[in-house]
Amino acid sequence: MEDPKRNGKVSAAQGLAALVIICLLRYFDTFAVIFSIKQVGIVPSIIAMLVLLSGLFAIAGLLRGYKWGFIPLYFFIPAATMFFGISLIPYLPLLIEPEYRSLMVIAINSSVLVYAVFLLLRMMDSNVILPTEKH
Repeated sequence: MEDPKRNGKVSAAQGLAALVIICLLRYFDTFAVIFSIKQVGIVPSIIAMLVLLSGLFAIAGLLRGYKWGFIPLYFFIPAATMFFGISLIPYLPLLIEPEYRSLMVIAINSSVLVYAVFLLLRMMDSNVILPTEKH
C-alpha cells in the first residue's frame, strides 16, 4: 500500500517541477541566447548552460518524485536569481513598482527555495536520523 502522505509530498515535488517548467518556458528567449552565434563571451554561455541544465535535471527528478531532483533545483534557484534575475513565479514581480521588482524576485525565489528545503526534509525517512543517547 502506498502512503497517502508520500503521494502528497510527491505531488508537491511535481508542483516545484511545474514551477521550473513555467519559468523556463517564460524566459525561453533568455536561454535561447546560449545557442546564438552573436554571443559575446564564453563564460556567460557556460553559466547559462549550467543554469538551463540544472533546471532540466531538476524537472526530470522532481516529476518522478526522486529526492535527487532537489540537488539541481538548489543550484537552479539561486543561479537564476543572481545571474538572470528571473522569478520562478513569472509575472508576479510585474505587479510591483519597477524599483522594487528585484527585491520581489529575491523574495519569491527565496520562498520557493525554503519551501523546497522543507519539502525535502519531510520526504526524507525518519529512520535516517540517529537516535540520541539517554543519560
